[in-house]
Amino acid sequence: MYNLSMKIKLITIFLSVLLIFAYIFSAMYSFHQVHKSIYYNDKQLSKNYIEWDEVRNNFKDFSNTYFIDEMSKSEEYKELGRLSILATGLVSKFADFLVDTYINSEGLSLLIEQSDKRSEIPEPNFTTLIGGISIMKFNGLNSFYVNLETDEDLIPIYFKRIGTKWKVTEIEFPKEFFDEMK
Repeated sequence: MYNLSMKIKLITIFLSVLLIFAYIFSAMYSFHQVHKSIYYNDKQLSKNYIEWDEVRNNFKDFSNTYFIDEMSKSEEYKELGRLSILATGLVSKFADFLVDTYINSEGLSLLIEQSDKRSEIPEPNFTTLIGGISIMKFNGLNSFYVNLETDEDLIPIYFKRIGTKWKVTEIEFPKEFFDEMK
C-alpha cells in the first residue's frame, strides 16, 4: 500500500516536471524557429511562426497613431479645417495599403536581403536554442517577449501561444521609429 502511494506521487511529480519542461521548451523552440527564419531568410518558417495578420494590425495601429499625431501638430493640417478629416483618412488608407503590402513574409525577406546588419545575427545552433531562455521574459502563461537590441533602442517582440506553437504577434517599435526614416 505504501509503495503504491509513493509510486503515484513520484509519477505525478515526474509528469508535472515533464509538462513544465515541454511548455518551456516549446517556447524556446518557437523562438529558435523565428531566429532561423531570419538568419536563413526562410519565408516558410516565418509564415509558420509569425502571426502576420496580428503583426500587421498592430503595426497599422502604431503607424496610424503616429501619422495622425504628426499631422495634428502641423500648421498646414490645421489650416485645412474640415478637409483635415479627409486628409487624415487618405493618409490612414495609404499607410494601411503600405503595411498590407510590405508587412508579410516576402517583405521580411526583402528587408533581410537589404539589411547591413545581417552579418551580426548569430548562426542558429544548439547553443542559441538553449541560450534563448536567458532573454525570454514570460508575461503570462500564454505569452512572452524578447527584446531585440538595436544601436540605440530595445524593440520588444511579443510571442503568444497558439495551440502548441508560439507565434510572434506584436513588434513594439519605439516612438522615434518613423522619425529615424525621415
